[in-house]
Amino acid sequence: MSNPVNNIVVFVCNWDGLSCVEAASQKGLRYPPTVRIIRVSCLSRVHSGLILKAFELGADGVMLLGCEQGNCHYEKDAGLLEQEYHKTQSVLELLGFQKEQLELARMSRGDGAGFVKQVTHFISGVEQSQAPVSQ
Repeated sequence: MSNPVNNIVVFVCNWDGLSCVEAASQKGLRYPPTVRIIRVSCLSRVHSGLILKAFELGADGVMLLGCEQGNCHYEKDAGLLEQEYHKTQSVLELLGFQKEQLELARMSRGDGAGFVKQVTHFISGVEQSQAPVSQ
């Protein structure tokens, strides 16, 4: 049995990531009310300190939702986002979190249905990672 997830933070880039959230809203697609959207100019601006702070403040999971590889509006990505993501995952594991509690998602502009599917799948993974281990 999985535990309910009460707080999911999604950092979205101002461009493709946000357009996915807006498209979902415009199409009337729903995702759980436990999801908190935080808009940033570019995911390259989100560093491990911000992600760790989200967990410190009670997030059960954090998703980074940004542009497809190679389509960064600011052309800043160049692998830096992946490096920061993997570094943060390592720190979280040292702190006792599961790797399923942090996810990097890259989506095409305006993919509202894809966003809802991705965030729902992410929440399921977080719930399963927090399930007590049966003996």
